[in-house]
Amino acid sequence: MVIAMRIKTIIVDDEPWSLRQFRDACISSTDIDLLGEFGSARKALLYAQDHLPDCALLDVRMPDMDGIELGERLREINPGIILIYISGYEEFLKAAIIKLRADYFLLKPFNVMDVAQMLDRIKYLSGRLRKRVEVQTFGEFDIFVDGKLLEFTNQKAKELFAICIDRGGEVTMQKSISLLWEGRSYDDKVKCLYRKAVIYLNSVFREYGVADVFSNRRGSCHVNRGEILCDYYEVLDGRDIHDTLFDGRYMTDYSWGEETCGKLCRMASKNLI
Repeated sequence: MVIAMRIKTIIVDDEPWSLRQFRDACISSTDIDLLGEFGSARKALLYAQDHLPDCALLDVRMPDMDGIELGERLREINPGIILIYISGYEEFLKAAIIKLRADYFLLKPFNVMDVAQMLDRIKYLSGRLRKRVEVQTFGEFDIFVDGKLLEFTNQKAKELFAICIDRGGEVTMQKSISLLWEGRSYDDKVKCLYRKAVIYLNSVFREYGVADVFSNRRGSCHVNRGEILCDYYEVLDGRDIHDTLFDGRYMTDYSWGEETCGKLCRMASKNLI
């Protein structure tokens, strides 16, 4: 029999009514293992060092340590931790999103439906606890392995992986070259550059122990969507774009991403009507 993994969660909020509401919701969820609830950020941090939670629900403003600093410290303990922020002040939530790439947020006052949607989001994000690679496309394009930014010395290789992400899977060598080296002849020299980029990607992903996310065969390369967590793919899979961090920007380093960005913007506009 397969036993489903429950998401080890802590709640940190200095307002008793908020703690109570989250506690009741977590206890009623079969997916959440509520480890503890804290009115003090420092006590929560000490607890987390010994118990390694998978998820933390954090108020942004607390008297002994603000939630953003606490989130940074928790990410040092567990780089893959799911951070959910709660605040009555939208500007503080934006700071958490920008600085820590927060996974979700709730603006006070919230209702029962808001909390239920948050729990659904936590359940979805728990896939990251099993998927080591996270890809960010909204804004700049970045790749994280175990929560740490993957640095590239070969920027064309990084862009090649971005093309595979954008195209949703397999991309031919000719198509990749036309985007990577726009205007260049499709000759042996540019094919050699492409192959170096492919070799580099295979090498980097093997080095980090995540070789399954990328593969190539003669004349094409491929990203394995099932091995990654990606904001763009979440929207393609049906997540409401307004529940994401999409702010009108997509893969801003690459001009060829403007077409997809336009589609996302139209989707966001349509959903507002």
